Amino acid sequence: TWQTRNPGQPVIQPRAAPPRQTAAEKASRGIVKAQNATKAKLLDNAIEAFMKEQKSKLEALARQHDVTVDHVKQLIGGETHYHTTCKAQLRNALVHAKALEVNKDRPIGSKFSMAEIQKMVQEDLKTRTVTCTEEEEYIAQLAEHRHVKVHGIRANNTAAARDVLVTVDRVATELENLRDRTGIYATLFVTHGHINDSIQSTWASTDNSADFWDDVIQKPIADIASQYEQWACTQNQSRSLFLSESVSPSLIADLMPDLITGKGDIPMNYLNYDKGIVQAYGVQLINWPPTVKFANPSTIGTVVEIRRLRDTLKTGTCTWKKLSRRELDAHSAEVASRIATGEVVKKRRKKRSDAGVARK
Repeated sequence: TWQTRNPGQPVIQPRAAPPRQTAAEKASRGIVKAQNATKAKLLDNAIEAFMKEQKSKLEALARQHDVTVDHVKQLIGGETHYHTTCKAQLRNALVHAKALEVNKDRPIGSKFSMAEIQKMVQEDLKTRTVTCTEEEEYIAQLAEHRHVKVHGIRANNTAAARDVLVTVDRVATELENLRDRTGIYATLFVTHGHINDSIQSTWASTDNSADFWDDVIQKPIADIASQYEQWACTQNQSRSLFLSESVSPSLIADLMPDLITGKGDIPMNYLNYDKGIVQAYGVQLINWPPTVKFANPSTIGTVVEIRRLRDTLKTGTCTWKKLSRRELDAHSAEVASRIATGEVVKKRRKKRSDAGVARK
């Protein structure tokens, strides 16, 4: 997933599914739903009567001041659709902190509502005063929470695919609206960036923008989207992996310092590791990732495995260790027992082509 390929990044935790309702709860909710429908109908009737009354008053006001009804409506209900991002305010920060405090251990379906939490905050402010230091901490917590909600990584492929679906639909709608307002042409391509992602590749275009790809590029827009998907999934994977990921075949040998072996320029020997490295120099490479084949990095086939190896090497989890005499003897005994069972520990030399032939 995108989350596993970005360790250490903040993760947007998915919401837990609510518990299944019992028969009594379903019946109770059915009664409440019917009551709410009745209330909504009464409200609709009241609003309809109000709109009729408002229309007559707007017409009278327009005649009185010799202007159009539309002009009066614009003056009354006019507002801008462009807003700057609201900064984290103290009240919102206190509500956020209180929500974390009271709802942290409560199960789904029994958490306090926003109105209840706001009331708790008001009661708290009557009995205590928030210091400047506490204000800064609360505001910083809220700002960090908002940052994670916007830039955090989705926890799994399902959440990521849902986020892409909803966001792309919203962006496509905005492009259509922008086209109606300004007459622009736009094409939007969206695809996943890894073959294991479950995000569905898609595109959106305004007006007849899709004809551009057939008329000028001489390819259907579906083919362009498919090529874009292939290109995105091979980024940083078809090039030299070791240069792009900072993992070279000599990196592991470079991590074997002179102070451990007492010698310099020791080449790494993967094929005869037990005898050619461990027994010869008394050192051992510990904490190699268990899911990664122990071999030269140039022979490791998948990007996920090479990145996992790179992370363990960079963090120092996988490193060289100087063996004591007792540890070295134990390792030698283990190798001997493996050889006794028929395991090939050391790669055999290639047999000479003239073996068995008498030589002068």
